[in-house]
Amino acid sequence: MRRNRHRTRGFGIRFGLKRKALVIFSVLVILPTLAVGIMIQIQYSNILRKQFVDTTTRNLDSVVSQLEEQTSTVKDIADYLILSPDLNEYLRPSPPVSRERTENLKRTIDDFLTFHLFSKDYIRSISIYGYNGNVIELGEPIIANEKEWLDKAVRLRGGIVWSEGYSAHSSWNGNIRVVSLVRLLNSFHQITLPHGELVIRLDEAKIVELLEKGLYKGAGFVFVLGPDGKPVLKSNHPALDEFDVQPLAGLAGPSARYMNVELGNESYLLFRQSMKNTAWDVFALIPESVVNEETSNVRISMYMMIGVMLLLCFLAMFGFQYTIIRPILRLTNETNRVKRGDFTSHLPIESNDEISVLNRNFNEMVATIRELIDYQYKLELRERETELKLLQDQMDPHFLYNTLDMIRWTARLEKAGKTSQLIEMLSTFFRSAQNNGQYVTTLRQELEFVQSYLFLQKKRLGRRFRYALYTEYQIADSLILKSSIQPLVENFIKHGMNKSLPVNVITVKCYEVENEIRIDVQDNGKGIEADRLEKIRTSLEKKQAHGKKVGALLNIHERLSIYFGEGYGLDIVFSSADGTLVRLNIPNTKANGGAEHDET
Repeated sequence: MRRNRHRTRGFGIRFGLKRKALVIFSVLVILPTLAVGIMIQIQYSNILRKQFVDTTTRNLDSVVSQLEEQTSTVKDIADYLILSPDLNEYLRPSPPVSRERTENLKRTIDDFLTFHLFSKDYIRSISIYGYNGNVIELGEPIIANEKEWLDKAVRLRGGIVWSEGYSAHSSWNGNIRVVSLVRLLNSFHQITLPHGELVIRLDEAKIVELLEKGLYKGAGFVFVLGPDGKPVLKSNHPALDEFDVQPLAGLAGPSARYMNVELGNESYLLFRQSMKNTAWDVFALIPESVVNEETSNVRISMYMMIGVMLLLCFLAMFGFQYTIIRPILRLTNETNRVKRGDFTSHLPIESNDEISVLNRNFNEMVATIRELIDYQYKLELRERETELKLLQDQMDPHFLYNTLDMIRWTARLEKAGKTSQLIEMLSTFFRSAQNNGQYVTTLRQELEFVQSYLFLQKKRLGRRFRYALYTEYQIADSLILKSSIQPLVENFIKHGMNKSLPVNVITVKCYEVENEIRIDVQDNGKGIEADRLEKIRTSLEKKQAHGKKVGALLNIHERLSIYFGEGYGLDIVFSSADGTLVRLNIPNTKANGGAEHDET
């Protein structure tokens, strides 16, 4: 009776599955293949155009983003120079700076600018003309008439001026074309008082080459218009010389992805992308003939694909019945047995194909389930016993604090003042590190944590080590993540101290800039090697750690970025043989008071 019921049920399933397979192949494979083929023949031109537009838009977005990054970097250099105390002193008209000091200042500024010239091949030269007669010129020796943009920079009184592309003469490469950033260098202390002029010249050819990478298969050409509609730069293409590109700015609106334009006797697709940091508009003109060339190839490929798909559909329909459906029916029956709790189910292995592998895995799975049922309960008991033991082995932090306090008071009673002070600072260090299990602390508490750590290191290192902690009063109660500063000073003591110096000094300065808090950790240690510094900055940018030291810095950077948001985190401002400056940027989330700390 059981065998007959199993046979009837199996026959019904096999019959239904075969008919379903035939209907599925006919309705969902064969007929849709013919329908899709016909529909594609009607709509393939639109699909190709959309694909072409999407690819070109993505490529243009990508290269424009790279150009924005390059121009933003140049702007950052200009901003840094205005804030640089060395440059402000170098350009200061009065009181006059000694000749030796002037040379030292110039050497420091040259080092900073030389690093950027060597690391950014799109910058050709950087010139600083001080009104006190001091001049700095690095990169290619370039002669050009830049009065137009210098006058405009004077009118803007410190604002950034981006020039159009213009011709210049290089003593190295002859006649070249450049695009420049021009601005006045105002005094840091008197922001309306100009001390000099800054010109950073970019290679126009490099910019055009970068933008042309966004063209689909390299077809077409690009041009850039400034905020006043004047051409900034353009591809070296004869077609651009035959007509005026300025009227094209009014054809493609800022929100439009692309549009069709007629230039001469040829149709083009006009793409537009805006750059916020320079107010430039980047345009790409691509001939429609490029799209039409793709059409014929796709039509032939589509005919071949439809024929092959129909043939494969008929072959698959017959092979599917004999190689897949029957083994699946048997596997389904055995699976239902397991579902009902019968773990004695077993499938025969009749071949070496994938179905047999599936049957073998099914048999192993059933055996594994039986074994798991046997010892799962015992395993859970062992895990609970292990968790209880771990909880019992944990040390109560209050016991440690109370013990340290007892030792500190015993030392005082024995008149061991220094020992008592060291124990007190160690207790403070442990309490600050624990912080009641809180993830966030105040800047005041974090500095107390750092101060206790540095105090203990000072006692260990003696006269060879000095430190100082400073903070503005109004930001002392602002929020910061716990253990954000201490790992930086610890990193200096472990890896950055220069044994050749009589005194190693580390300074922590906390100050507010435009409702943001900057925390500068600066030392006079041996610095970071150039190749390693580049790896660290790359890791911070890409958020991928390479090595333990980089992992520690990346950990701090990611914690701050995740908690406070993008734009905040860690930055290595500079590093040389004279020392390193690492900066933390966080928002000023609270301002109720502050304090100043130093080793005295």
